[in-house]
Amino acid sequence: MQTTQLPKLGFYFKGFPEDVRFRRHTIPESLEIARGTLYETWYRCLKLSPYTKVGAKKGFWRSEEQQLTYQRFGDLAGTTFDSWWVEKGFELFKEKGNFKRIDVLKDSTKSGNADKLLLEIPLTVSPATLKVQFDRLLRLHHPQYNRFDRWRHSTADEKLNPSRLTSVSLNLYVSVYEHWTKNKNAARYKIGEEMSLNPRYVVKHGDFGGDVREKHLQMSLIVSEYLEKAKNLIAHASEGKFPCTDDHDWIERSTRTRQ
Repeated sequence: MQTTQLPKLGFYFKGFPEDVRFRRHTIPESLEIARGTLYETWYRCLKLSPYTKVGAKKGFWRSEEQQLTYQRFGDLAGTTFDSWWVEKGFELFKEKGNFKRIDVLKDSTKSGNADKLLLEIPLTVSPATLKVQFDRLLRLHHPQYNRFDRWRHSTADEKLNPSRLTSVSLNLYVSVYEHWTKNKNAARYKIGEEMSLNPRYVVKHGDFGGDVREKHLQMSLIVSEYLEKAKNLIAHASEGKFPCTDDHDWIERSTRTRQ
């Protein structure tokens, strides 16, 4: 007896790199791509969030947005990104419909006109010229030509925040925060040295006392800057806004940097 094999379900994710964003992916395929993206960074922030830990343990939520974010993402304690993505993450971030594409509505070559396709694109004009013309049309008719926000048109349950922040820099901030939480009594310049944040400020054998102090200061400043960004990132992530490193009200500000 011959059985019909059902096609594998595939989903779109607007937070994926552009070269794969417009293709459908199965859940296992999407996991391979999702690792190291902003999706994983958001997961890391929530798992590290002291606010989420307090909320989950004591039921104390600093805001309604924080509680709703916890409910949507679930309890991340004891999970890995891989297990969470397969169980819940892909559902949060998948697009519910298809990406819209430019389609040829009618092949006019069948009607005896071999020079045009509808919407009318003359095939006797160079592709470079056509691109210029199409760009002009977009400038005239597209309401968001200069500042298009793809997340505004997303159908996912959870959306990333429009931002130029990259997963590389954000993951670095989170890694510094994670390193710091494991040993908060360590001098900050030591954290920077252990993580090789800037080789220029790593003390070398033969450095004079003044050089050592200056390198310690500069490395401490780098660590302090990354920690500040990470703390803001985690606080905003806990309330469902990601990525964002703007100053958050939950973060205590300090003007002193301990070396």
